[in-house]
Amino acid sequence: MRLFLVPAVCATLLPLTACVDPADRAELVQSPLVRPPMLNTRPATFDCDDAGRVVVRPLGEDGKAIVLAFSNREVQLKSVATDQGQKYSDGQTVFWMHAAKATLLVAGQEEPESCQKPD
Repeated sequence: MRLFLVPAVCATLLPLTACVDPADRAELVQSPLVRPPMLNTRPATFDCDDAGRVVVRPLGEDGKAIVLAFSNREVQLKSVATDQGQKYSDGQTVFWMHAAKATLLVAGQEEPESCQKPD
């Protein structure tokens, strides 16, 4: 009798365990009170005109410093006051983000280059 009971219970509960992608369910919005703070400070990637792919990694959770990683080196930059977006500099290199676009002025260059988040 037990041998028949276990499969019957499993067959009954199986539809209840179907996986649903949370993105497909509008009512499943996660509260910002539950979200870990590091989700707001994830690395971002930009494709720049001359420098190529640049990865921006936050240092800490306060947004006051970043590491700008190029293909062959890294530069640590500190936050600079700005009216729009987020601007970082070390006195020579400047990285200024605004939405999906950014401007990069690498030490030694005279003109800034444009950067954009890849699609």
